[in-house]
Amino acid sequence: MERIVFNVGPYSFTTSAFLIGLILSQKLSLEEQDSIGNWLQLVGLTMQTYASQQITIDASKIDNKDISNDSSDIEKLKKTIKDIEEELDKIYCDK
Repeated sequence: MERIVFNVGPYSFTTSAFLIGLILSQKLSLEEQDSIGNWLQLVGLTMQTYASQQITIDASKIDNKDISNDSSDIEKLKKTIKDIEEELDKIYCDK
């Protein structure tokens, strides 16, 4: 990705996003605006979540221990996912 985007000042950067949003809104139906708006929010949230988790991992490294490879955490996550899947099965099977 071109670094020129990251050399733009915060006011211009924000204003450009605002103007692009207005231009797209004039050319799209309400449903299309909603769909693309949700998609763009998901992209942004995904990037924020990824960056936040990486910062947390980097800050949590103690004595060269990388928490991203901690097998007990992985097992806890697997159990949590299994529990959620079971709850979802109960909800959808009752309908």
